[in-house]
Amino acid sequence: MEKVPLSYPKIPQTPEEAKVYAKSAAKRGERTGKSLAQSLKQKKFETGRILDAGCGSGEIVIELALAFSKAEVYGLDLSEPLLQLARKAADDICNVVFQKGDVQAMPFEDNFFDVVISMNTLHVVDDPVAMINEIERVLKPEGVLGLGDIKRSWMGYFIPRLKAGYTTEEAKHILNQSYLRKWEFTETLFWFSLKAGDLPV
Repeated sequence: MEKVPLSYPKIPQTPEEAKVYAKSAAKRGERTGKSLAQSLKQKKFETGRILDAGCGSGEIVIELALAFSKAEVYGLDLSEPLLQLARKAADDICNVVFQKGDVQAMPFEDNFFDVVISMNTLHVVDDPVAMINEIERVLKPEGVLGLGDIKRSWMGYFIPRLKAGYTTEEAKHILNQSYLRKWEFTETLFWFSLKAGDLPV
């Protein structure tokens, strides 16, 4: 089964497209944000900088900002309509920064973040190796990465959206081509995830 183009806009360009995307992603993003916050708390994370690379409408960013009031939480995305929705939703949260930018060429200094998160973005970008290399560049040497994405498999015959993802082998090939520090890879029927690095406890 070959990888197929997305059946929805890669970068929502209109408020209407952004609203459709945000509605489909809202509950999943909130759940993911809460789960990531719990994982970081277990690692004794309290303060520092967190980046959601490909933040969409900002649900994960908001959950992390609420969980870590002493941290600076950044969301980066190329869709201005999605960022407008995210800024509106986070209007009364003071430790959030939403910024327009490309995850393949991020507008941040080297070693800037303690934590980088990226969910459902790898399969969307034109150059996934460049994205992974940029994550490695902006992540501190002692920082931690958590990344997840849909997985293309035979389940794509039943769930067409999965056909736009990478197979396990393709995802590992991308990682092996990159400069990413040592990483751990796990997978389920519909999803793969990886983590790299570990925060000091």
